[in-house]
Amino acid sequence: MKRILLAGMCALLFGALPSFAQFGQRAIPTPTDGLKDAYKDYFLIGASVNNRNVTEAEQMALIKREFNSITAENAMKPQPTEPRKGEFNWEDADRIANFCRQNGIKMRGHTLMWHSQIGTWMYQDENGKLLSKEEFYANMKHHIDAVVNRYKDVVYAWDVVNEAVADSPVRPGQSELRNSPMFQIAGEEFIYKAFEYAHAADPKALLFYNDYNDAEPAKSQRIYNLVKRMKDAGVPVDGIGMQGHYNIYGPEMSDVDAAITLYSQVVKHIHITELDIRVNQDMGGGLRFNQGAAQTADWERTLQQDQYVNLFKVLRKHKDVVDCVTFWNVSDRDSWLGANNYPLLFDTDYRPKQSYLAVKGFDPKLDNAVIKEDFVPSELNQPGQQYPMVNSQGYARFKVIAPKAQSVIVSLGLGGSGGTVLHKAEDGSWMGTTAGPMDEGFHYYHLTVDGGVLNDPGTNNYYGSTRWESGIEIPAHDADFYAMKNVPHGKVQQVLFWSESTNQNRAAWVYTPPQYDKNKKKYPVLYLQHGWGENEYAWWNQGHANLIMDNLIAEGKIEPFIIVMTYGMTNEGFRPGAMPAAPARPAAAPGAPGAPGAPGARPGAAPGARPAQQARPAGGMGMMLNNGFETVLCDELIPYIDANFRTIAKKNSRAMAGLSMGGMETHSITLARPEVFGWYGLLSGGTYNPDEVKDTGVKGIFIGCGSKEGPDQIRNAAKALQDAGYNAMGYVSEGTAHEFLTWRRCLYQMAPMLFK
Repeated sequence: MKRILLAGMCALLFGALPSFAQFGQRAIPTPTDGLKDAYKDYFLIGASVNNRNVTEAEQMALIKREFNSITAENAMKPQPTEPRKGEFNWEDADRIANFCRQNGIKMRGHTLMWHSQIGTWMYQDENGKLLSKEEFYANMKHHIDAVVNRYKDVVYAWDVVNEAVADSPVRPGQSELRNSPMFQIAGEEFIYKAFEYAHAADPKALLFYNDYNDAEPAKSQRIYNLVKRMKDAGVPVDGIGMQGHYNIYGPEMSDVDAAITLYSQVVKHIHITELDIRVNQDMGGGLRFNQGAAQTADWERTLQQDQYVNLFKVLRKHKDVVDCVTFWNVSDRDSWLGANNYPLLFDTDYRPKQSYLAVKGFDPKLDNAVIKEDFVPSELNQPGQQYPMVNSQGYARFKVIAPKAQSVIVSLGLGGSGGTVLHKAEDGSWMGTTAGPMDEGFHYYHLTVDGGVLNDPGTNNYYGSTRWESGIEIPAHDADFYAMKNVPHGKVQQVLFWSESTNQNRAAWVYTPPQYDKNKKKYPVLYLQHGWGENEYAWWNQGHANLIMDNLIAEGKIEPFIIVMTYGMTNEGFRPGAMPAAPARPAAAPGAPGAPGAPGARPGAAPGARPAQQARPAGGMGMMLNNGFETVLCDELIPYIDANFRTIAKKNSRAMAGLSMGGMETHSITLARPEVFGWYGLLSGGTYNPDEVKDTGVKGIFIGCGSKEGPDQIRNAAKALQDAGYNAMGYVSEGTAHEFLTWRRCLYQMAPMLFK
């Protein structure tokens, strides 16, 4: 039963997070629909395939789910189809074409004329001498007629001529076209003839000129010039194929946008024909390329995801002319670039990557969003620093000075992957704005500069993900409840207490209400726990717990109480080289120190109380929940607080609550020590059910979370507790996820409920 409850808490804790990298990359579930469905209102989504792709069941299923256009990777090129004049090899091409016929998938033909992967018989004789123009044209027509006619029932578009434009730089007096054997025989005219022959063989097919480095300004102009001359000469060219062999550093999407705009002036159809984005600086269709490193770093994956996302945003912008986007291969396992270059949206096991989700899960509203230029410095910036900035819509803008860097990423969230990729300005600075509005409230972030992790010098630091992180605050519409106001303020003070079980002094921060020093009254106490990766600073620093209390007290909405915040010892669980968990202290024998009724007894302990839970073996979630904190809290910190502050040292005047992993600690400890706490609170940290609290004598239970992290679990659990007669409250923070505004709001809702 407890394993089921733990699983449920973990689901609430992590289920709403798209990527929770501090706990490792999570596997993405197998999609139920595909890219073709996501882009049905934009353009066809294709992939190049080999014979294995269309004969193995798992890959066939993936292709049918994701794609509605297919290109034969190699099987329809000149040399594979006709290695020697008049000797055709149709087996591989037929297999792929039949797969498309059987499954109703459209097919692009690739390619009829190319200087590479072509039988030399096409343009030279047995002695290696170039053929005459007439002989060459006869060979070319014979080949094009045979291939196009064989597949005209299934192929809707052909890459007729491939890579005939010269690469940059083109020096003065040099031709704009590649000096291939075909060009040497017939000049530019051979391109015109190829299109004429293809059109004659299938007048219905769309005919494309196809090339790489298609967004490089100088080469894109040469491609445009060629196609413009063809159109002016009446050549039946319908479109331009932009291969799209890009990398994580380039091209700039402004260049892709400009190239499509340029090409659309001369053709009505543009296809991205061979898309892949490798994680190095190579680009284009050259067969010599960097083989890549064995491991792809998180920051490289982020750069790739950003490049894919921004590319598809440009392509959606041009949906009036962009008809089809084809990935060059199905997965990294198949890629001509090799798996180490990590170039596609599916990995070597055909599993979708995070980039896949980002490309597929686009928000059309953001494509045309107008960002208001009313940015102001974040309230968490260091004195005099302008960046980061936020605007009235919730966008954040960053600026970093790193003139010799190759990449700068703002990684948002608790150490998570993904983020905002900054781009280099002319002055050497790096700037960028979030792709969309951020949730209101506080967010951790750090910079990743060429793979190195560091903090933003423009902002203050906050402890999260087991390190000091930068912080940014997106102003919330309801920020008044935690605002600094002209009201009486309580104190937040650090105390040091000796922990016998861990053999060290430990720290806690104690909030005492404004009235505390002016009277002799005793107060109830809330023990309030932080989440994983954080420490005892979190609740009063990031969470503004003291300001929330001050404002509630000033408004007369609560009876004042003390809050104690200490380190919950959760971080060692997943930290490399972590020490084994300290065992929980066993129950003391009657009459012994710490036993009920004896000196040093647990506060509020009564005869027959449950013994402390024994620690499970160290490691993973078990280590985080059974790390000795129960002993530190219940047997060491609480006695210290009761001895040094004016507390009501009774169960019903003592509460425990926690956010995230602190909520899971709360769940575990309150059920293990029902004699200690009378009030329970779980903030994005799971739920209670009636069966597990029936013998605890609990006075009240609060459970809450953000609306973006599985709120139905909270609503259902609260109703079940209420139906069973318990004083329970469920709360959902609208518009927030696993973040501090959720927990600030939860504390604001929970505080008036306690100790009534």
